[in-house]
Parts: sequence; C-alpha cells; structure tokens
Amino acid sequence: MKVLILGSEGFIGNHLVKHFLQNKWDVTGCDLIEASPAGYQYQKISLLSADLEQLFAGLKYDACINAAGSGNVPYSLTHPLSDFEANVSSVIHVLEVIRKFNPECRYIHISSAAVYGNPQQLPIEETAALMPLSPYGWHKQMSEQLCLEYYQQFGVRTAVTRPFSVYGPGLRKQLFWDVYQKILKAGNTLELWGTGKESRDFIFVEDLVQALWLILEKGNMQGESYNVATGVETTIEEAVGLFIRALQQKTSLAFNQKGRPGDPLYWRADMSRLTSLGFKPAYSLEKGLQLTADWITVHGQ
Repeated sequence: MKVLILGSEGFIGNHLVKHFLQNKWDVTGCDLIEASPAGYQYQKISLLSADLEQLFAGLKYDACINAAGSGNVPYSLTHPLSDFEANVSSVIHVLEVIRKFNPECRYIHISSAAVYGNPQQLPIEETAALMPLSPYGWHKQMSEQLCLEYYQQFGVRTAVTRPFSVYGPGLRKQLFWDVYQKILKAGNTLELWGTGKESRDFIFVEDLVQALWLILEKGNMQGESYNVATGVETTIEEAVGLFIRALQQKTSLAFNQKGRPGDPLYWRADMSRLTSLGFKPAYSLEKGLQLTADWITVHGQ
C-alpha cells in the first residue's frame, strides 16, 4: 500500500509518516524544505507548481493525506492572499492532479475547527453553521467545499477532518510552546491573552493520527466531514496550569483580559461521527501534556 503525505516534514505530517511506516506502508512525502529523511521517499515540491504532477508520474497511490498549508490565524489577517494560496489554491491543484492521474486514490484533507468560529451551542456537531472569524477559517471552509465538489462532480473519494486544538511533541508554536518560551524569559509571573476562561477541546497529536487512520480505513470517503477532538472542554487557565505542573514550574498566571482577532471563545466537539468508526482517544490531557513537557524541555531552548 502506498501513501502520499503532503507537508510530511511538518508537525502533523511527521507523526503521520512514522505511523504509516510502522504499519508497513510505502510512504512518499513532500514539503517545501530541503530534506533527506530515512525510510521513505521525499521530494521538495510546492503544491502550487507544475512539478506537483511529478509526484504522480508512474506511481499510483492508495491514499493521500494533506497536512500541508498554513496554520497561522494572525498571519492570515495580515496576509490573506498568501493564506488563500496555501490553503485553497494548493488544494484544488492536488485534487486536480488526483482526478487526472490517480482517480482511485483516497484523499483525506486536514481542515480545522476554525471553520466554526464562535458556535451557537456546545458540543459542536459537524452540521453546525460555519461562521469563521478569520481569513484562515474562511479559506479552510473553501477547501472543504473543493473536497465535496471533487467527490460529487468527479468521483474522487475525499474526506475532511476538522481537528480542534492539536498539541504534542514537535509543535514549535501555539499555546504550550509560547507558554514555555515565556517561562524562560519571564520567570515567576506569566502574562497571557484573554481571561483564562476561554475553552478548547485539546487532542494529542497521536490521537489525531489514529483518527486519520480510522477514517482512511472505515470512512465513507464521500466528501463528509469529521470533528477530531476528545469531546472534553478545558479552559485555557486549566490547560496552562496542567502544563506548568508537568514542567515542574511554579509560575503564576496573569491574563490581560484582552481578546485577539480570530480567536474563538468556547469549543467542545461532538464526537459521535468519529466514535461511530471506533475512535477512542488514548491520551488524557494530563498524559499528553506530560509527554509534551518532556519533549519541550529538551527541544524548546
């Protein structure tokens, strides 16, 4: 079995590569950086270039997982065109190449819970109204529509995943990475955005990978969407507190009571659709944050 992992050298992509190799798949990865990884084929290719067709030249993939694109909400607010190219234009290029050269390939798209914005009620079902708060969220919504279009119009088998707040070893940005960097600089008091009462549904990266594997094996692949989370709501204050304890620090928290553009208030996913495939997260937040803390104390300097 052959899988193509787009964005293979990034946070999620790297964990996907390891999982598929462990399951004896023939892995090909591509990304924008120079790399010479061991154990799988790799090509440096932009998904926006004509070179994309090279990935399919003479090869037939059983699956393609798209972990590429931009994942930076603040950047999308100041560079919307660049974000559009990374999260929309690149997707239609991939789908078109699959349609032309490898139509039997199953395509899993990694979107984002950012498509929901501030939901009207919790937990959030996949059928909830999509109300993005940022260009990033809008562009993820557009990319989802492309997946549905290519299934309904051309028969390309697609599925969309909407990860909520993914964390784990290897993530060098976002909440826990930023908290650790501030601890190194700030000492005893740590100032963070918001009130601390905002909530997220955190999911450990290995659980996300397992969810993608299940969808590939058991999903309908008819353009449908899946929430990928745990179904557990945790406030930012609680999550950061757990992380600080995992680091064995005694830093106190001070929230500046200011919101940031593009940030939602409260998130908790309805997990019925994914659990119907047999998904059950293996990592509690405490366990996942301990693994994250162990990694970040070595690699976060």
